[in-house]
Amino acid sequence: MSGVNRYDQYRSGQGKRKKNSIPHNWMNCPPIATSGIANAFVVFKTPLDYKYNSKIAIHKRFDPITVFQHMFSYQQSIGLWIDLTNTTRYYDKFEIEKMGCVYKKIACAGHGDLPHPEVIKLFLNICSNFLENNFSQFIGIINCFN
Repeated sequence: MSGVNRYDQYRSGQGKRKKNSIPHNWMNCPPIATSGIANAFVVFKTPLDYKYNSKIAIHKRFDPITVFQHMFSYQQSIGLWIDLTNTTRYYDKFEIEKMGCVYKKIACAGHGDLPHPEVIKLFLNICSNFLENNFSQFIGIINCFN
């Protein structure tokens, strides 16, 4: 397989993951940033819903509700959830919306690819519009971790 890296395999489908497989490096990635960014953003790894519970030790599980519980423990809340991953298979957006949180999906390729300028502009517009009226709530950002 010389000349082919794992990202090329992943994109072409040769290295495609099995349904409900845990993302590469997920277990080693810290679940949530230890501090917010600019008093507006909190960054966390992709939460995995109940479909993955049999593959993850109880103390390692990190699902959407865990994100909200973590913020609540600091008397904070997430009002806008922006998922920058290029998939919807890890959790159901309904889990976020039922918590009273606005959900936005901006699919980014990841794996070292820079987002298109229009995608960056969309992200900035969504954040600006939210922060204009919701200065006391955080924006939760999910980024690809591998």
